[in-house]
Amino acid sequence: MTSCINTTSRTKLRAAAPCNRRCGLGPVDSPPVDSFALVLIAGLAILVLWVWILGRANQGRGMESFGLRSARQITEDREEMEAEDLAQMLEAHNARRRRRGEADVTVADLERRVMEDFNEQRRRREAYLADRELDELLEATNARRRARGLPVRTREEVQREFGTGAPGGN
Repeated sequence: MTSCINTTSRTKLRAAAPCNRRCGLGPVDSPPVDSFALVLIAGLAILVLWVWILGRANQGRGMESFGLRSARQITEDREEMEAEDLAQMLEAHNARRRRRGEADVTVADLERRVMEDFNEQRRRREAYLADRELDELLEATNARRRARGLPVRTREEVQREFGTGAPGGN
């Protein structure tokens, strides 16, 4: 078989057309390739047209036609159900309180109680973190004092010196 590596100019390539045919390097403008390209372009055009027509036919319906809901609708429905649940639970709680002869609880009372519980939880967390921070500082200080040969400091000494700055301190 002859070598068909062409590094020549275009005019020389045209003159060497018999070599191109022997190596299988024929022209690209064959009828099967042209018809395939036309079929692909026509198929793409039909697909775009079909999507456009589908969009115009279902205008305004959006995801509802597929049985889907928007995130906003889902959130609104969830909030509505939670409000209904709260009303039902509060009514059942008040019914038990009425049977015992106690006063009814309103939503405002319930919200106030939740806020009080939340504030108490936050206060306890801050006290815990302050105690933990004091312990860590004492540990670091005492390590330096031991290295220098000084006596260690206790929590009580620090609290006497600086006061119980931590809420709920010991």
